[in-house]
Amino acid sequence: MSKGEVYKLLVSKMNEVAVVPPQEIGFFTPIYKKIVPQLKFYPWKVTLIISSLIAFLLYMIFGATLVKLASLLQYGF
Repeated sequence: MSKGEVYKLLVSKMNEVAVVPPQEIGFFTPIYKKIVPQLKFYPWKVTLIISSLIAFLLYMIFGATLVKLASLLQYGF
């Protein structure tokens, strides 16, 4: 193979990789487009908010049992 053929092959492969159509995920696409920039630029902020919401929901569902479980796990480890 000459250098010209290798170059043409590489350029054709590069064009295949470079042309990627936008991905669509149905009705989740607008939500996805709003959430992803937040996760890219503020990952700790989003993680803190989500973990706080999950902890609050678990407390509302399980109540004092969740506090007892956390205490038990603290003593166990």
